Amino acid sequence: MNDALAFLSRYIQFDTTQKNEMAAAQWLAAQMRELGVTRDIVVHEPARGRGLVVARVAGSEPLRPLILNHHIDVVAAQPEQWTRPPFAGEIVDGVLYGRGALDDKGMGVAFLFALLELVQEGAAFRRPVIFTAVPDEETSGDEGTGWLVREHGSALAPEWVWDEGGAGFVGLFGPTPQFGIATCEKQVHHVRVVAQGAPGHGSMPHRNNPNDKLIRALAFALRQPRPFRLSDTTRTMFESLAATQRGAARKLMAQLENPVAQRVADQRIRNDAQLNAFVRDTISLNVVRGGYQGNVIPERAEAQLDCRLLPDTDPDEFDVWLRRRLGREVSMEVLQRSPRTASSPLDSPFYRALAASIKQLRPEAGVFPLQVPGATDGRYWRAAGIPAYGLSPFILSREDIASIHGIDERISGENLALGVRIAKDLITRLCMGG
Repeated sequence: MNDALAFLSRYIQFDTTQKNEMAAAQWLAAQMRELGVTRDIVVHEPARGRGLVVARVAGSEPLRPLILNHHIDVVAAQPEQWTRPPFAGEIVDGVLYGRGALDDKGMGVAFLFALLELVQEGAAFRRPVIFTAVPDEETSGDEGTGWLVREHGSALAPEWVWDEGGAGFVGLFGPTPQFGIATCEKQVHHVRVVAQGAPGHGSMPHRNNPNDKLIRALAFALRQPRPFRLSDTTRTMFESLAATQRGAARKLMAQLENPVAQRVADQRIRNDAQLNAFVRDTISLNVVRGGYQGNVIPERAEAQLDCRLLPDTDPDEFDVWLRRRLGREVSMEVLQRSPRTASSPLDSPFYRALAASIKQLRPEAGVFPLQVPGATDGRYWRAAGIPAYGLSPFILSREDIASIHGIDERISGENLALGVRIAKDLITRLCMGG
């Protein structure tokens, strides 16, 4: 699997943080042609400088295709915080360091090499497979998968879409790997909060300072979390994971419908950021702006809240609740909403095949449905009525998860090889044979 790791290293060397995915998209297309994966490749430009790859491996029967999707763009990285340059793609002791190693270029390479191996082995595809590499996932998706679904969704007409979202987790739900297959995700709900006031000299503080108003409003709004609530997916998730636990924890997870058990669990879950995001609407204060000079009281202050709502939360109800919590000293504006979408079904050939592929390659692993705390491109396909499932086919520790959008993002050659094998097995089950 050294070739896949080297391929990913080169892919990471394209710095795709600033709406400039075209060069990487064209390189991917050229590599797929050169390697012989397929020559049926189109590189679209949904917006200036943004490249989107659609590569089709034909099938022998008139079946709707399987889409394998990943995104080319990555979030920014501060080189001074990393132990190795984030866009050098350095490989040290079999581990590749670089922005995008896990989110999400590594997944794209796993898909590509799974297809490459099958083509080189002379596999006969009954069902078409479409490999997509999209821009703009990290900002809004509107110039990536959103554009693809609007402009070409009906022509592509996939049966299923495999995207990012879940993963194989180790240490999060116990010592053995537990693979969460994402079937739904929380709603994106971005909010701006603004306080107006009277400017003046900092030596004469007054009660009409917008910074003071903003701080008071935010402190009250964030003091009390939203209620603990299970969705159909998280209910099934905890029931599935109960078997991995022991003693009181096992009993607790199996009885979360019980109000007493739920209160006890909530006390524990609140202190675990990763688990907490599964069971409630969350609010993260990510941007605060107020003032421009140390001795000047400004006339305006603002904050931006990243709210992630459970799939069945009514966003209008949430807005009413948040406005009431913020109070009258500030104004509130909703900047972005994502549509509420249905969960992709568990009783589907794709979910069953992916679970079987995981168990085939890692018999000790568990498999459960996952509700994604963040947002993925899968929401666009689900909104169009297409089942979309999310799984980065790797085994991630808590430290690996923290490196996504964090420092020293990395993937081992062993993990990448596992991803190739899982993808290859899944494609074989759904797109070949009788």
